[in-house]
Amino acid sequence: MKKLLLPVFLCMGMSAMAQNSLLSSPTTGTIMSLTMSKIHMVSNGTDVVLCIGDNTAIYAVDIVDNDASKAAANTITSIPNFVTDKLNPLVGQSVNVLDMEVNPISKSVYILGQGGPAKYIFKVENNGANVSIVDLSNATYSLLSWKGSLAVNDITYGNNTLYVSSGDFSLNGELGWMAPPFAHNGTFTKRATTLFKSNWGGQYLTTAPLETLTFGTVDGKNRLMGVTTCAPGFSIDAATLSGSGVLTVTEDFNVHQGQTKKVAFMHHDGKDWLFDLHDDKVYRIGKKYLDGSQVTANKYDNNATMLRDNTGKVAASLPADDMKEMSTGTYTTMALWDNYRLLLLEKGTTGALTLSKMSTETPPPTSVTTVTNNTTVSIYPNPASNNVTITLPQNEVNATATIISIDGKVVSSQKISAHKATMNVSTLNAGIYTVNVTLSSGAVISNKLTVK
Repeated sequence: MKKLLLPVFLCMGMSAMAQNSLLSSPTTGTIMSLTMSKIHMVSNGTDVVLCIGDNTAIYAVDIVDNDASKAAANTITSIPNFVTDKLNPLVGQSVNVLDMEVNPISKSVYILGQGGPAKYIFKVENNGANVSIVDLSNATYSLLSWKGSLAVNDITYGNNTLYVSSGDFSLNGELGWMAPPFAHNGTFTKRATTLFKSNWGGQYLTTAPLETLTFGTVDGKNRLMGVTTCAPGFSIDAATLSGSGVLTVTEDFNVHQGQTKKVAFMHHDGKDWLFDLHDDKVYRIGKKYLDGSQVTANKYDNNATMLRDNTGKVAASLPADDMKEMSTGTYTTMALWDNYRLLLLEKGTTGALTLSKMSTETPPPTSVTTVTNNTTVSIYPNPASNNVTITLPQNEVNATATIISIDGKVVSSQKISAHKATMNVSTLNAGIYTVNVTLSSGAVISNKLTVK
């Protein structure tokens, strides 16, 4: 009998010095790597875990990587020949990248890749100067049980909830959800799902209704959004998930044909957007198709708007706010960097890694002068339910206040042109947020805010 040789993980130990607040009673041991298919980063603003999906369960892994002071040095600019120069030498053969995620705290990048039969998770730091293989032989983790057949399609996180979609090549699947702290051997709450599909004249060619997932808040409602193969798009009010029976997912828009690879939700330029890496190009889909209004207007299922024509080009009649191709090249995968930028891995054997701005707004700086919990900026009342007053340091009268949710997304931003200003938080969900106040010098002062 031949011995099964598992990849040797070399570089990054994971034994935590202190309990990760996202985990409850975790265990320590080896996570088998051969069936990993998806990864996703979960953060509450203080701690972070890497969720790994395989064909049996989801692992919430403490990666011990929550140092925000590293974010500036870890910011990617552009790394040419990233796959050939950085990944392939670590495993001694060609690597096929399967998924990619950005740590919202440290901005280190995690990549799931396959070399031969073996799968690896790579960690990218210092703008690509340091690339290592994550050591899963002695990991601290909680195993999250699915209780039944699991075929992970995608994983996302929002509003203090982890969502997982499962299903094989049919219209029927399951959606599971769980809130942290993630208890070892905790079990997902699940609901069966199905999807209306009409655009192929009675045929369907799709992998489960919720093949790619992202989370966002649109007009005050939390929504799960995404696209599936060939290519219905959906936007589900998360408040409806706790109902009984099969969840019927409506076709709210139609990207039309092809393979969706990854989606991301952003709010910038005063608008909400869904970004879809479809085949090998990035498309931007507007709020009109994300807020549920298409169902109200009877523009769904059979009547869903076709956003691309038969050749894969954006439909000529659509304004840019409805659908726009954002690609400057072709890409293998992407990851959300912040509300303004996507990290893109170029298609091809060399695989350049590039940070690409999707907004007309200028992203806030990732500054080494960031000050954590500096009391020279006061925010009161705290906790708050309606408005907060932000008082700047002495002699400061120009700043930008940005409120960031526990999953690293900007939920509100406001210019401040006086020593003291009021900010409305009444539309935010109850929870803990980070308020970053960017001063005219570029320094960022961070405070925690509790919304009740």
